[in-house]
Amino acid sequence: MRLSRSRAWALLGAGLVATIVIDHVTGPQVNVVILYLGLACFGSWCLGERVGLGIGAVSVVMLGHINGFGAPGQVAAIKPVALAWNMIGRSLSMTVMVALASGLRHSLDHARWSATTDPLTGVLNKAGFNRRLRALISHAQRRQESVVLAYVDLDGFKGVNDGFGHAAGDTLLCDFAEKGADAIRAHDLFARIGGDEFVTLMTVPNCGQGDVAAEALHYRLSRILRDTGYAVTCSMGAMVVEANKIASTNRLIEAADGLMYEVKKSGKNALRVARLDLQPTITELPARPMPDRRLATQEGMADAA
Repeated sequence: MRLSRSRAWALLGAGLVATIVIDHVTGPQVNVVILYLGLACFGSWCLGERVGLGIGAVSVVMLGHINGFGAPGQVAAIKPVALAWNMIGRSLSMTVMVALASGLRHSLDHARWSATTDPLTGVLNKAGFNRRLRALISHAQRRQESVVLAYVDLDGFKGVNDGFGHAAGDTLLCDFAEKGADAIRAHDLFARIGGDEFVTLMTVPNCGQGDVAAEALHYRLSRILRDTGYAVTCSMGAMVVEANKIASTNRLIEAADGLMYEVKKSGKNALRVARLDLQPTITELPARPMPDRRLATQEGMADAA
């Protein structure tokens, strides 16, 4: 569990005050450098390298003051040359430890980012989506909400790679991913799970509004693709289900994937929605498909209504 910055600052401030008090009370007889070192590493880990170096500088000054001048009313027992040598050694030690703590934190953050983020587009990858999926569904279950899981495949993307080069294809994927993620709310999920396939999860108050949300998403994604200037559209299958009736997230994704392939077989560039709001669980009964909704034509909208 990560500490908030405000809590980290509070703990760091309290620890520094306590350490300075202990240092003054015990005087040069007790070396508390380990406490200062721990605070510097804590500050670097939670708040950044600059904070860690700042704590290290304070630590060096305090240690030099206590060891060089003694406790109040006492005479210093360490010669100036030795005092300077000790302060240089402590400064170097603090700097090295802070750099190590900061480097380890950056490496850990990068490893976490790489494990959950698609390196090309910057959106969630399959592993990151699956991890966040369970948390969002649990949140929706507590709020008695429904979810919309949409599986999206780009129609004609291979033609972009073949006709304009892979660099153009990568640019299209990045543009689609960035704007697709912006087309949903911040707490909803948008991920690239491989090639030109994407998946999104949205929460809605009820299944009735899930149909509307799926249609709106398909319209927005289609408009994003149209604005690229390439002959690329999207086929989308969407499952709308009450969150409390989800028994298996894998089956939910498979069902949405199956709907998307039905769209691909029937002409592409369309949306097919299935609802599970009247069924016990997604694993016991098959989905009840609804008619295709082709948002690009007025006729398709009429059929969907």
